[in-house]
Amino acid sequence: MAAVTTKDIIEGVTSWVAENICTKIQLKLPDDSANDGRYRVQMVAPAAFPLFVPAKDRIPPNVKAPIPSIAVQLLEGSDQLATGERRLKLRLCLSTWNPGTHPGETLHPIKDVDALGGYKYETNPEGETYNRNSDGWKDLYNFQDIALRELESAELFAGVRVDNMEPITYGPFSEDGVVWDYYPYWCGWISFSVVCGVPYKKSETIRNLLN
Repeated sequence: MAAVTTKDIIEGVTSWVAENICTKIQLKLPDDSANDGRYRVQMVAPAAFPLFVPAKDRIPPNVKAPIPSIAVQLLEGSDQLATGERRLKLRLCLSTWNPGTHPGETLHPIKDVDALGGYKYETNPEGETYNRNSDGWKDLYNFQDIALRELESAELFAGVRVDNMEPITYGPFSEDGVVWDYYPYWCGWISFSVVCGVPYKKSETIRNLLN
């Protein structure tokens, strides 16, 4: 099993998440100053960050907003010197924004004999109104399901192996048993373990003691 440093793992998993999870979905770009009927839907692929979601003034130039995003965090790790195995418990923090249904978001069926099934689908922003609701949680769990699918189908990535002897757990963020309510932001997490080799060689003395 290859040996990888903690820094390499966090950076590698973040890159893997950006390529294999974030590219699979488009989510609303936040605009807290116009989150009602004035907002014209802007969809973006989520960003991936190591450790924490940065503030707006610290995001990379190619990222439009800190949210929607995934932050890759290290929760804990352990090195088994006897076997040369390193195990890390990681958490993906998922964040989305959605205050309701905006004009231009809903797809309407239009008859088209050349389209599959006889219909094509287009938006009609002029005939729609803003509908403030709490359905934004659906974006979060669609995002989460994509992440779970990719994690559960991956065997090796970023120099590590997903530990299939440990469950992949997930859920909403909560405090004192109460789920966070930061409407119109929706946040959840996925936790899993990865395994790789310990990157530091044991001295011959330690090796003899362990054998």
